[in-house]
Amino acid sequence: MSNSAQADKFSCAPFIKEIGRGKDGARGLPREQAKTLFSAILRGEVSDFELGAVLIALRVKGESHDELIGFLQAIAQHWPDESHSPHFHTLQALNAQSRAEGKPVIVIPSYNGARRKPNFTPLLAGLLAQRGYPVLVHGLQSDFTGRVTSAQVFAHLNWNAVHMPHTAPVYMPMAQIYPRIEALLQTRKVLGVRSCTHTLVKLMVPSAFSNALLVTSYTHPEFWNLQREVLCATGHTALVLRGHEGEPVAAPYRSPRMDGVKAGGTWCISEPENLFTEQPDPHPDIDAESTARLIEMWLNNPQEMPHGFARQLDAIEAVHQAPNQAISHAAI
Repeated sequence: MSNSAQADKFSCAPFIKEIGRGKDGARGLPREQAKTLFSAILRGEVSDFELGAVLIALRVKGESHDELIGFLQAIAQHWPDESHSPHFHTLQALNAQSRAEGKPVIVIPSYNGARRKPNFTPLLAGLLAQRGYPVLVHGLQSDFTGRVTSAQVFAHLNWNAVHMPHTAPVYMPMAQIYPRIEALLQTRKVLGVRSCTHTLVKLMVPSAFSNALLVTSYTHPEFWNLQREVLCATGHTALVLRGHEGEPVAAPYRSPRMDGVKAGGTWCISEPENLFTEQPDPHPDIDAESTARLIEMWLNNPQEMPHGFARQLDAIEAVHQAPNQAISHAAI
């Protein structure tokens, strides 16, 4: 993602001066400045050298509420024309299913991948599809650190082998949805750490969807409030939970806290469980093919499935069914 030839078009120095003073001295950017900066990044007007400085400065400081909103506004403003996307008809089909079923498109960002336990994000997608929800999972095709991605599990799943009375869920790589965002995600290979882009993709909903419900997760506690604040401010409908293996799916044997976001308000749907009610497998097979076979088995025999997934399904249903007016003044 070389932007060196366009380095003289935009200077990041005034922005780096604010965000690059270290963890204690740095100041967050106002919303409009954040939008201006990220717009320049998306247009390719920032040199690689300055881009690295911006991403590392934000990583050290931590993104603020206004910065994330400004970045998301820039992403929305520069969203690629989806009518020219090779997946345009897929996105339109999801919209059509949403209208026919009277249910939102469930958007599931999957960018962490599994390292110690199986990646059950495709299972969540399948369970939602069985209930008649149109489902889009988006993420990376592969992870250079060796984590098992949802893309890899989807590649091994045989939807024809499971009970699927409705349309199967769709997986789409970010490279095909928004190439510039994919390029920013790939800076991790050079910088060695994730950037604010990994936070942003968990809050993005494709512009093609007229009715969507985002299922997103956090790992670090400080993001619990931050994500909900941003989603309230941007007007999204969402379920926010502490992720399992960093993925937006409930832990199988111990349900996490889950919060709803709708109409600018947020509320607690369920508190976390403190104890295991079932004995988890201490040494599960986590490779993509083994995970796919387990998912197929549970989709065909949901009574054998750990209870955590069913609780997440109920929480998503609660967000969908919640009346807008009843929660419009809920507090964060």
